[in-house]
Amino acid sequence: MKKFFVMYNSRIKFLKVFNNQGGARTLNWEFAYWWNTIERWYDEGLPRLSPINLKNLNYSQCVCGEALIYPGSILSKDVHIFFGFDEEMKSVPLDTQIIPRFRKKILRDEGNNIVLRNNDGKILKTRKDGTSMPLFLKYPVENKEDFKKLKKRYDTDFKKRLPKNWDKLKKDYKKRSYPLQLGMAPDGFFAVLRELMGFEKACMVFYDDPKFVIEIFDFYTTYWIELYLKVLEDTDIDYFHIFEDMAYRNGSFISPDIFKKFISPYLKKLIFSLRKKGIKNFGVDSDGNINELIPLWLETGINSIYPFEVGAGMDIETTRKQYPNLVIMGGINKNELSKDKYAINKELKKISRMLKKGKYIPFTDHMVNPDTSFENYKYYRENLKKIIDSV
Repeated sequence: MKKFFVMYNSRIKFLKVFNNQGGARTLNWEFAYWWNTIERWYDEGLPRLSPINLKNLNYSQCVCGEALIYPGSILSKDVHIFFGFDEEMKSVPLDTQIIPRFRKKILRDEGNNIVLRNNDGKILKTRKDGTSMPLFLKYPVENKEDFKKLKKRYDTDFKKRLPKNWDKLKKDYKKRSYPLQLGMAPDGFFAVLRELMGFEKACMVFYDDPKFVIEIFDFYTTYWIELYLKVLEDTDIDYFHIFEDMAYRNGSFISPDIFKKFISPYLKKLIFSLRKKGIKNFGVDSDGNINELIPLWLETGINSIYPFEVGAGMDIETTRKQYPNLVIMGGINKNELSKDKYAINKELKKISRMLKKGKYIPFTDHMVNPDTSFENYKYYRENLKKIIDSV
């Protein structure tokens, strides 16, 4: 006897996954792609209907999939349409960054490279053709005086931080068919330290100047909560996204003790404030081996995590056994897609097992690499969809 499924929209599917309710298949989504991956696919048969304007891409070179959407991001409509993906997540276009911005300025031309000051205050060296990550030379906060000046740029005038069509968007949200998220940009605690002072200082400041860390976290927690609660006066939210990226292949950038002492209290305060206003789902985005971080996040109220980077030692089936109530997203090894059908099939076998246990949305563990052919990607997506439809 065949199973009968109602045709649910992506918002209902998303909420059913988080609530572990039956009757709806999980979402058919992807995480993201390198821009030259999609350029390769155009050459190999992807219909070029709405090609991406590469001039709009920043140095991250990221073309977002349906699961990784943030204000100002680029979604490949051609890939979305060709594979018939479910409607993507959408983000409230709240600008939480500094206003006014720094004036973007080219400081030095070095032939293939330029040195520039970005509008977030960082000074960096980057290739003109955008084919590599930049070298960061200086960050906006080197001392307390820098931070004191920077705080003045965080104007809390709500109207300045939302688009002119906000009244229309509020009405559209009431009849939405997609999940709506808030947060991310880079609204995570370790993430904001790294953006302010760079990776090395972000790791060391907990030891060198713990009072400064508390000053920074006090400021941002109060600031974020004020803005988010104003959004929640106008619309409900399905998912709150926290961007952290606070691990590498061998583990967390900071110790569990440092996390508990400095990050946990502020993360709990943030989540508690938003949960009181109706948000039920809170997720973290972090690359690397996050095994020691997962229980710490769960203690603060986080209930979902992605993308579970396989190359860093993450295994979604092991994680599922350890944390049966955690919503897991991602975990498909992107590197296997560039190999052969046997490798792809082997990778997909775990997806059937994961979907039967619920609370799972499958997609790659980071951006799809340009060494993945369009033929391989088609094979992967076609077979993944069969698995999704069969469970």
